[in-house]
Amino acid sequence: MKSSSSRWAVVALLVVAALGTGCGTGFNNSPLVTEGPMVSSRDVASGDEVQMHLVVTDKDGDPLVYNWLQEPLAPAGSFSDVTVREPSWVAPEVSSPRTFVLKVTIKDPENATLISWTSILVHPR
Repeated sequence: MKSSSSRWAVVALLVVAALGTGCGTGFNNSPLVTEGPMVSSRDVASGDEVQMHLVVTDKDGDPLVYNWLQEPLAPAGSFSDVTVREPSWVAPEVSSPRTFVLKVTIKDPENATLISWTSILVHPR
């Protein structure tokens, strides 16, 4: 006959095995871009609007935060919303052809960060 203390030890061991130790041993996967970013057209005139296409996965199923930025900052085009996965962007007024980089920073709640970008050539209208 087993003692009651050995039965409790087995129960405790099974609970720890099922629930984990809670010692922060979990691993966070970074977001992964599987498509894009791409724009609906890579060669546009000032004032034209392009749509972003971006597919991102996160193995942990974490909610992701997006932040879009244009480089160079001036002359400024405009994003429909810099915090969404697939915003649109209106090309700025230019006096000669210029290339702009549209960059997105993607973060998960654990601050795993990924930066991706695309470029677009803007011509004067």
